[in-house]
Amino acid sequence: MLIRRTPVNSPFARFVDRMIETAARDYAPYAEFTDADFALALDVADNDQNYVVTANLPGVKTENIDINLHENVLTISAEIKDERKEEEKGAMIVQERHYGKFARSVRFPTPVNADAVEASYTDGVLTLNVPKAQLAGAKRISIKNGNGK
Repeated sequence: MLIRRTPVNSPFARFVDRMIETAARDYAPYAEFTDADFALALDVADNDQNYVVTANLPGVKTENIDINLHENVLTISAEIKDERKEEEKGAMIVQERHYGKFARSVRFPTPVNADAVEASYTDGVLTLNVPKAQLAGAKRISIKNGNGK
């Protein structure tokens, strides 16, 4: 556990921060990537009537994208296949592109209408329009007297 004992804006603190950032950046090409490193980044906008979800999926074919919505949880899963020929692969000097399966889920804070979701995929960008469910409005309930009136 790292505990900072110097003020955040001190020259020493800034020096240590730069040193850690530089070390992390220099080490990154040699690190092995885990599934956590390859998370699907999403933008979710909340409009009055719907949610708009946008995800960049460059290099993913439409048939390799799966979208599910169950109990207000949207799950986008996809797979990027390494389709290079063996002679193209060779001994890798730098490999930063990811291949394999990945998924991301988002829970919406309000009920959504799963039957009216629209999806489009253009130039590697997936856009989902997820309409909010129409909630029943408030209703005044009258009380009847014991004699039925």
